[in-house]
Amino acid sequence: MEQFGGLDILVNNAGLFMPRPLLETTEADFDQIIALNAKGPYFAMQEAANVLKEGGRIVNISTDGTHLSFPGATAYLGSKGALEQYTKGLAQELAPRGITVNTVSPGFTETGMMTDQFRQIGIQMSPLRRLGLPKDIADVVAFVVSEEARWLTGQNIHAGGGIVM
Repeated sequence: MEQFGGLDILVNNAGLFMPRPLLETTEADFDQIIALNAKGPYFAMQEAANVLKEGGRIVNISTDGTHLSFPGATAYLGSKGALEQYTKGLAQELAPRGITVNTVSPGFTETGMMTDQFRQIGIQMSPLRRLGLPKDIADVVAFVVSEEARWLTGQNIHAGGGIVM
């Protein structure tokens, strides 16, 4: 804080995908998913809001899955849905300071979280017939935090290769 005078950008990118049917999800599983995907980002935004500079940016990473239906992903999708709602509320709260808050929702992306089952589903669902790459998502986030995106706030930008169109 002393060196830079505040925070410019917060990207909430942590995520835990633990596919389990409702009847197999333990309370400990649920708590772990909510803690990492919803509680952690909420309090990270609270801390960031104290030190974000005028015109700062917050980007929450969700998933296109909240706009689709996947058995076995209910707890994960619920936690990411909460993150999308945080975006809308906080965008209103921080707007007077020129701070934008947006969500980027990747589709099926080639990361360590991807299972073989969801990899195949993602390729089949995408009009582009491929999975996203981390760089695909990073480029969208880079745009959202840029000066060119200063007029975007409270939005959910779908970066999923067209799977929710």
